[in-house]
Amino acid sequence: MKYVNQLEYPWIMYQTNREHPEDTRRDHGTFAMSGCGLASAIMVADRLLVDHKFDLFDAVALSYEVNANHVIGTDYNIFAPAFAEKLGLELLPTADIDEARRCLRTGGAVVAISTGDRPDGHVGLFTHGAHYIAIVSELRDGRVAILDPSLSPEKFEEEARRDKVQVDGKLVYAKLEDVLADYDRDWACEYGVTADWPFWCFWKKI
Repeated sequence: MKYVNQLEYPWIMYQTNREHPEDTRRDHGTFAMSGCGLASAIMVADRLLVDHKFDLFDAVALSYEVNANHVIGTDYNIFAPAFAEKLGLELLPTADIDEARRCLRTGGAVVAISTGDRPDGHVGLFTHGAHYIAIVSELRDGRVAILDPSLSPEKFEEEARRDKVQVDGKLVYAKLEDVLADYDRDWACEYGVTADWPFWCFWKKI
């Protein structure tokens, strides 16, 4: 199973937040900083398709082509349909956790977004800012297997995260309910991220 860690690619340019170049909250110019949505798509493509060519450079080029990089990171409202069309995948964006489970149980894969820390005291499970992850399967105990594009040895050692995830090599295991709880659309908009749905479900076309 292919794993792409965005942190390993600071040398690949990926300019995002192009609508607000004066925003200096973080550097938006590299894949390492802003490529989580693209890395997640690459891993989904590998999970669903045996013969495909969709690498980091293809993902960056597609985002530029459809202007999905106009906000911080990648606008999945724009990128996901373009990605699905390019690779011949079925797409269902949804806020319904049962639809996300159905996708995984029928051989699909899901890109989910975490919107991070919130003013109500919620500590982001996968990020303190905003972050996309790839969910590749469901376990028999109800947890899901996740490929996190910014996995690091210390990431899930934080007290607020430690009991909610289990890390085994490149895979992270968590409850889908906790993944959904990590999303808040209003806070995403406040932060400057465009994400109308917590789950983006992809299937291989039959």
